[in-house]
Amino acid sequence: MLGKKHTTKASEKENDRINSKLLVKNDPPAKAARGPVLGEVGNRVLRSTLTNAKEGKLPDFKNVKPRVNTFWKKSELPGKKASIPEEVKKLTDATKVQPKSTVTQPSIKPINAVAPLAAHESDFFDSEEITTENTNSHSNELIEGVVNIDKNTSDNLMNMTEYVNDVYDYLFQLEKRFQIKQNYLDTHKDITPRMRKILIEWINEVHFQFHLETETYHMSVALIDRYLQVSKNISRKMLQLVGITALFVASKYEEVMPPSIHDFVHITDNSYTAAQVREMEQSVLLKLNFNMGRPLSIHFLRRFSRAALATDIIHGSAKYFMELASLEYSMVHLAPSLLAAASIYLSLRIFDEAPGSSVWTPTLVYYSKYHESDIQDLAKTLAILVVKAPTTNSCKSVYKKYKAQKNGKVSTMPEMSEGTIVEIADS
Repeated sequence: MLGKKHTTKASEKENDRINSKLLVKNDPPAKAARGPVLGEVGNRVLRSTLTNAKEGKLPDFKNVKPRVNTFWKKSELPGKKASIPEEVKKLTDATKVQPKSTVTQPSIKPINAVAPLAAHESDFFDSEEITTENTNSHSNELIEGVVNIDKNTSDNLMNMTEYVNDVYDYLFQLEKRFQIKQNYLDTHKDITPRMRKILIEWINEVHFQFHLETETYHMSVALIDRYLQVSKNISRKMLQLVGITALFVASKYEEVMPPSIHDFVHITDNSYTAAQVREMEQSVLLKLNFNMGRPLSIHFLRRFSRAALATDIIHGSAKYFMELASLEYSMVHLAPSLLAAASIYLSLRIFDEAPGSSVWTPTLVYYSKYHESDIQDLAKTLAILVVKAPTTNSCKSVYKKYKAQKNGKVSTMPEMSEGTIVEIADS
């Protein structure tokens, strides 16, 4: 039995040896890929590095083409400063860009030693010990007696507190660039100021019916005047098409959800087709050179209302005055900022709780850039329009619009027909 067990173990070992040979023979090791994994450079560096590491030598990079100029030498050990060839030094000095300024820089003496910090000193300065110069931007420079109306609005990013004054300075420049000429309809043969007034009144009705933004209305009126100013051959049959197209373009510019073009076609009782509206849209944009950034009076009014600390009633009344003025052909040449300043001035006057004192404060003078004497005549003209609005047929659309609860019913308030506004109109 014992001899049989030894024979069985020997046969098992022999079978394992044979199976191992068959395994190696039948499953040869996988060959390496034809391309080196790290690229030719990486494999060369790896082989030379392994070889030198076994021999106790530093890595040899003589077979590796460097990507940049490296001044590595085998004789230089780590920690020592590499020497740069003289040819490279000359080339580097020649390519240095010399400063254009001729101001000589003061020589700085090297510091041999730095005194250690005292035991009570910290590596950081206390905030109270830091003294810096005044770095206020142009937007924050105020003259004496002027209130900073943006002081408590920095939390809202939409107010752009750091740049708001600079933005409005730019708007004042733009309104001079995109001026509307006085009596520009004199060059038209088929369009009269009365036709323009009827068109603008109808645009106001459509604007109110579509529940559009205030900016949309004022932009559409500006687009109509600017287009008629540069287009001399518009017939009266196409005038309504110009108006509805201007409102369509302004809606796409100002509204989040502008009405469909078919809504505008329908509101004209299908007098025009959608294709005609698109064709007129192209004509308007090309004539105006795609310059849609002309400032609007409502832009300035919001700024001036903040400077005046105006209430909702005062601000709404000023909006009412501006829309009445938009109907008048004799006022198309006025700067939007001037119209906004006169409107808020008149509104402040009729709702003034302290008669006898000037409502046009230094803060309003600073932000509006107009003195009280600059806007008094225009305020009187606006007062006349407001007093006559309830009985004037051409102003009924605006009067009815601001008779609604949404607009505070400002057009029906007693201050619009008696008291201070009548005194201003008769002065």
